[in-house]
Amino acid sequence: MLQLYPDQQELVDAVAEEMHNGHKAILMQAATGAGKSVMASAILARARAKNKRVWFDVPRRNLIKQMHGTFNHFELEHSYIAAGHSLNPHSPAHITSTETLRRRLQQLKAPHLAVIDETHFGGSGRDTVIEWLKEQGTWIIGLSATPWLLSGQGLGCWYDKMVCGKSIRWLIDNKRLSDYRPFAPSRVDLSRVRTSNGDYVQRDLKERMEQDSVLIGDAAQHYKEHAFGRLGIAYCTSVNHSKMTAAMFNDAGIPAAHLDGDTPEHEKNQIIKAYARRELLYLTNCELLTFGFDLASQVGFDVTIEVESDLRPTKSLALQMQKWGRVLRKKDTPALIFDHANNFEEHGLPCDDRHWTLQDRVKTRGGMHTARAVPVKLCPECYFAHPPRLDCPSCGFVYPVESRELFEVEGELAEIEEKRNRRAKRMEVGQAKTLADLRKIREERGYKPEWVFKMAKAKDIKS
Repeated sequence: MLQLYPDQQELVDAVAEEMHNGHKAILMQAATGAGKSVMASAILARARAKNKRVWFDVPRRNLIKQMHGTFNHFELEHSYIAAGHSLNPHSPAHITSTETLRRRLQQLKAPHLAVIDETHFGGSGRDTVIEWLKEQGTWIIGLSATPWLLSGQGLGCWYDKMVCGKSIRWLIDNKRLSDYRPFAPSRVDLSRVRTSNGDYVQRDLKERMEQDSVLIGDAAQHYKEHAFGRLGIAYCTSVNHSKMTAAMFNDAGIPAAHLDGDTPEHEKNQIIKAYARRELLYLTNCELLTFGFDLASQVGFDVTIEVESDLRPTKSLALQMQKWGRVLRKKDTPALIFDHANNFEEHGLPCDDRHWTLQDRVKTRGGMHTARAVPVKLCPECYFAHPPRLDCPSCGFVYPVESRELFEVEGELAEIEEKRNRRAKRMEVGQAKTLADLRKIREERGYKPEWVFKMAKAKDIKS
């Protein structure tokens, strides 16, 4: 049976305490790579030891095999409620697929405890499942690294308590996750890409990114010059975009292959094994290597991702944190993150401090507030991304103090002084009590004679 790290055991104990306090729907927030599925399995094993029936629900079928392995590590005998698997209603533990579960709810006996993996993801099908479980009196534990729906709605709609794990910075400093070096070697113009429901319109984004072969070429060239030989992944906007990216990487002399959810299982395993043996150096994908998908669990041995090329712009913090999480898995050397999609500017850096709550995200004029701690500065020499400072911490480039910054300051001061002058003039007119006072102001300022008549009438001054 797997042994939990101290920080994992601390979070498991915090969940148990909240359950003891009577909270029946608890959200467990922990960073991608912190081991949420392992911690949840430990909780379910504890429940099974008390003869309780348990479920672990996943939003995508490709996660079932992965959870099967984790359950086995905890010696949890189990069955499935998922397409392609026969149903054993007498099994005390089930791994379930949300869509299959939603269709079969009325045929099933509710468990005592259900874990909802990636609970921020899944739409109306997830809502139906959670609502049914609550009606049945089931205890519910939700798992999420980013506990907000894409729309910005908080998960307080389902959960009455949240417990949070250690920050990404803590996990890096304590050797639980890999450190990283962020670079932004190129940018993409997204001015004509529309947004809807908190993210870019997929059709617009797909068309924009598939047209930009130069950007893909930049990604291939940058990897070849700065990280060749390391195992990398590329995030793309569509299946076609992913295939285009793999083709251009291969043309540049970088052995690469495309993966998606419809790739046949045997072919997927062959590709991942070739990648682990470094016969392939790059995997391109569209929304496959996110939401907990683990390459190692697919082939039964370690597969270390060392480099990420991000060609998938998004306004979704949840999706972006998932993408970063793949490359931050523990290893001896820092991960390299090459952002070609403006995501550092949109979301900040992976280890920025973020305050998670069950409440809705605060809407601003520019969109949803993402709780970014500080803006990101991009070095023009080496493309390193970092919090604002006077020099680049990677190459030492010293940022020049441009003259226009001085002009801007001078302009701002002049504008403030002009506002003060206008205010003083208004106060002087407001304090005028007689026609003589108004005539004096007119003469000093050079106003036309009729100004005195208009102001006297407005202020009801007769003499």
